[in-house]
Amino acid sequence: MIYIISLDPAKLRDWSAISVLDMHMVKAKRRFEYDLVALNRKQKLPYDHPNDPSIATWAVSVYKNQKFWTKQPPTFISDATGVGAAVDDILKAKGIPVKEITITAGNSTTRQGNRIHVGKPRMIGKFLGAFDAGKVHINPGLPILPLLEKEMLGFRAELSAQGNTKFEAEEGENDDMLMSLAQGVWYGEEILRGGKL
Repeated sequence: MIYIISLDPAKLRDWSAISVLDMHMVKAKRRFEYDLVALNRKQKLPYDHPNDPSIATWAVSVYKNQKFWTKQPPTFISDATGVGAAVDDILKAKGIPVKEITITAGNSTTRQGNRIHVGKPRMIGKFLGAFDAGKVHINPGLPILPLLEKEMLGFRAELSAQGNTKFEAEEGENDDMLMSLAQGVWYGEEILRGGKL
């Protein structure tokens, strides 16, 4: 059993999201599956602040939650695209071993230093493949589940004139929780399970 904590940080006016997945082997099916055990989003959080709640203090509290520690510490991944780079620097300074993910427009996965670059279509494709195969289990008792379902229903794929697939939320909708979840499943499927990079 491995816990994957996946952070999608955002600017002050937007929503930041954290999901926690229990990645475990199902011996009868001879495959890894993912249980979404925790999910939350918060808005109007600064990156870091000594006295007030912030993205950094929230993320650290999730990482240090002992229920996510088994024989090994949880794997902490974070979207380092845009504002995420600054948040990741703060988390590393606080001693969190962050695996930085940069989401790109392509369809490949590469490593540059300590950062993994993954194309958004590839990430979403891995997530959808695992979800459609019944490998992703979402606890129906999660209080935030209706908002996640809304995000999933409002997420669209568009094909550009150049033949590239673009994934994003419909105008006026959010996709922060969905991206946090997709990033965690992708990391389990391609990096941890696949042994890539």
